[in-house]
Amino acid sequence: MFGPRIAGEGGVELRPPTLEDYRQNPRWMLLPEVTRFWGPRTISETDADAEERMRKEGARDTSIVWTIAYAGESAGFTGVFDIDWVRRDGETGIFIGRHDLYGRGIASEAVRLRMAYVWKELGLRRTHNWIALPNRGSWRANQKAGYAQVGTYPRSFFRSGEWVDEWLGEAFPHTYPADRLPDAWRR
Repeated sequence: MFGPRIAGEGGVELRPPTLEDYRQNPRWMLLPEVTRFWGPRTISETDADAEERMRKEGARDTSIVWTIAYAGESAGFTGVFDIDWVRRDGETGIFIGRHDLYGRGIASEAVRLRMAYVWKELGLRRTHNWIALPNRGSWRANQKAGYAQVGTYPRSFFRSGEWVDEWLGEAFPHTYPADRLPDAWRR
């Protein structure tokens, strides 16, 4: 399913994805600057494929997906995936597709908003994620929202001639910094 619009700070917001977002994401995933911390990826998607993927993700009740917007334009996506509603656990992820926007705190704000929603609206008890260890920006954004490293996955994937380790993290409602809670949930 698609998450609701959540306004953040610094021009960042999470919003339900549009068909154009679904068409844009695969184009970003072909850029080496954007996917350098990902494992092997191959994408061949037509507009019809994007429409079908959007329909399926919108109907799925085990995920919540958002487009990350910055200054009103799509910049990437984030979400909670493979939600186990019985164990109240899910895997989170984030992707900033516009490498010209790296280093502006967009990922940190998107993670903050996503995690506030996860704890305050979904009532999950835990989330976890896997991030390429060299991707310091991503794991720092997650740490700011309460994620702690629980281990590493050595030699997780081979990329650009070398093995890449992954940072394994988890977060709980009590690890989310109370002073980072968006205004909508402070009341």
